[in-house]
Amino acid sequence: MYADLLIRNGKCMTMEKREIKEWIVIKRDRIIAVGDNDEYKRYINKNTVVIDAHGNTVLPGFIDSHFHVVQTALDSVSMDLSCAKSHNELGEKIREASKSVSGGYIRGIRISEEQFKEKKFPGRVVLDKFCSDMPVVLNSLEYQVSILNTYAMLYFKIPFTSDGIEIDKNQLPTGVFRKQANAILRTNILKEIPDNDRKDAITSIMGALLMNGITTVNAMEGGFMYSDKDANFLHKHGREFPIDIVLFYQTMDIEKINNMGLKRVGGCFYIDGTFRARTAALSFEYADCPGVMGSLRLSQQELNDFVLRCYKNKLQLALYTVGDMAIELALNAHENAFYQTGITGLRHRLEHAELVNDIQIRRAKNLGIIFSMQPAYENHWGGPNKMYAQRLGDRYACTNPFKKIIDGGVVICGGSDSNVTAPCPILGIHSAVNHPVKKHRVDVYEAIKMYTYNSAYSIFQEGDKGSLAPGKMADIVILNEDILSVSSEHIKNINVCATIKSGQILFSNLK
Repeated sequence: MYADLLIRNGKCMTMEKREIKEWIVIKRDRIIAVGDNDEYKRYINKNTVVIDAHGNTVLPGFIDSHFHVVQTALDSVSMDLSCAKSHNELGEKIREASKSVSGGYIRGIRISEEQFKEKKFPGRVVLDKFCSDMPVVLNSLEYQVSILNTYAMLYFKIPFTSDGIEIDKNQLPTGVFRKQANAILRTNILKEIPDNDRKDAITSIMGALLMNGITTVNAMEGGFMYSDKDANFLHKHGREFPIDIVLFYQTMDIEKINNMGLKRVGGCFYIDGTFRARTAALSFEYADCPGVMGSLRLSQQELNDFVLRCYKNKLQLALYTVGDMAIELALNAHENAFYQTGITGLRHRLEHAELVNDIQIRRAKNLGIIFSMQPAYENHWGGPNKMYAQRLGDRYACTNPFKKIIDGGVVICGGSDSNVTAPCPILGIHSAVNHPVKKHRVDVYEAIKMYTYNSAYSIFQEGDKGSLAPGKMADIVILNEDILSVSSEHIKNINVCATIKSGQILFSNLK
């Protein structure tokens, strides 16, 4: 059998037993052979496309295990305000943007209280000074907070009785929306977006994903803080895009999930919140806000009932858990469901699991639970002088303990949480290898495994993806360097020079 595509002269990390091969042979959408020396020659004819990897690393296509597809797509056509250093600077950017907007609204993203010299979010009074004749909606970095000008507050009709509306000394809304009010607002906005706009926006980000070597994403869509229209759109149209989109529907409506023929539920199914917003549920007080320990969105009984229903319906479940108390609640619910049903093998997941302790790791291992984690969080927020330390004090040294989790026998799959952090697996790999707390670092192979084999395993696709072996899908990434030879500090500077999806070269800057 002759090959359609041959990759030779590479360091092909098969992700099976740490073996490295020199070449890969592809026919149609499948790998048909891998090997060493010049045995590949028997697969070549005049029609075979030959790629010389020049001694660089060849990997399975990257799988981003936690990705908000519609949100990332919409953010790509929104205004990034993360560099504004003051309310005035932010306002001037909004004023300038208002000159070119006709209809619709101005949407700004990626802001945080810490970035401003005022050390707080701007309210509607500030925003009105720069734009008062069209809606302005700003989202915090992790979407836990929205800020509106007065026009937007009236336009989007948020019930002022909703929990989470910040009130000033005159008992008037400041324009800052959190908790339930923020969720209602975001849902109201997202549900009004036409599907054609969704499709155009998603199509527009495909090139960037392929450029970063991503061939599959786990799409966390629908439900609280998002819109069911996003999930329904991807369920109907997900196969129309060049990369594979695996839907995690964020809902408690199990009957709906079964009727749609889905095998999994959850994703950003919030048990708690975030460290930045001080809503992640902790067993101790926040270092920078005494008396505050975050909050849980469900009671233990409510979560027990839902998790048990997932077990009985044999649905893989992904729960959003950041703080140690949220992780505790989730593990309790899983142990209860296992005790009542005896069902195993569903590969349930905890998303984020940023502050997990030793006992919880052992319990997760016994339950066969997977941790879906975002190593780039440590690059952005880890260490003694960044957000984790501000919120958690000395406990920043306990966040995302990758090596301890792996040594404890728990599988970690890697994701970006895009658009919270950039959809760049190379940065995730770099971050896992260079964790600011040395004892939590993993080697390069284990870091790559998070975005390849482990991620395939976490969606029951390890028989088709995640490694380079005969019979597997030809989802392949070629890097521009040998990732095993460079210094650990240099990993983030490595680029993808080709991405192959199902045997087709969809991105290439090969020379």
